[in-house]
Amino acid sequence: MVEEVYVSFEVAKLLKEKGFNGKLLTFYITDEAKKEGYFQLMAFTDDKIDNNHSDYCYLAPTLQMAMKWLREEHNIDILITIGGFIEKGKVYFCSVYKNLTKYGNFKECLTYEDACEAAIKYCLENLI
Repeated sequence: MVEEVYVSFEVAKLLKEKGFNGKLLTFYITDEAKKEGYFQLMAFTDDKIDNNHSDYCYLAPTLQMAMKWLREEHNIDILITIGGFIEKGKVYFCSVYKNLTKYGNFKECLTYEDACEAAIKYCLENLI
């Protein structure tokens, strides 16, 4: 069975800061210190959380949803490629493009999902 992969708490905080919003059932909730988030999944309800809901609530989209938002709202495309093989398996690289300008290959990751997360974080910290 294929499992959805959601952004980390750190990336969820960056997404909120950069204006990501929508109605989702997945989010992180934190205390006043906002140093640690606890992943939550709302079930059996039609109520959905948005980023304006609370200062202590951060939406947790899937990696693909975050990449789609970057593409549609900020004209940023992320390309993940296999960069080679090592003893433990494949190595993945991220390429980031904004308005057709390439921001290079970077970040060697051991999983495709880690490469996606790294690229999303890079875009939020450096391109928006």
